[in-house]
Amino acid sequence: MSHLRFDGCVATNLEEAYRRLEHVYERLIAPIGLSVLEWYALRALYAEDGATASHLAQAVCRHPSSMTALLDRMEDKGLVTRAVDPHDRRSVRVFLTELGREMRPRVERAADRLHALIGERITEEQLDTFLYVLSVLQSFEMPDEA
Repeated sequence: MSHLRFDGCVATNLEEAYRRLEHVYERLIAPIGLSVLEWYALRALYAEDGATASHLAQAVCRHPSSMTALLDRMEDKGLVTRAVDPHDRRSVRVFLTELGREMRPRVERAADRLHALIGERITEEQLDTFLYVLSVLQSFEMPDEA
């Protein structure tokens, strides 16, 4: 583990790993003409077309206030449309356009390629363990002081 920074500091090394993976994502999706965040958003919308903008922000790990610019870019590219939620006029729902739906095979191929690249370096069992550890860290909180 000597190649890890700061004697294996979890947060620092997770950040480094994320930056390296994001660079790989960028290279995989560059031919599609998407940013990494647009790619994340499309993947989330494939799972739930018509999601609220705030739910989409949560799905792509961004603050809801940062979604306007992203959704503007995606609308400009013809990938999504927005509509006020008829049941809650404070909410905006995001819908895939025909072009956004047509991109699904290319978006999923990039995700599959990333998974294959990871699989060339670590076993399925190692990945399962890592994903379990990630799920624990995602819910990590500072304990209340007694």
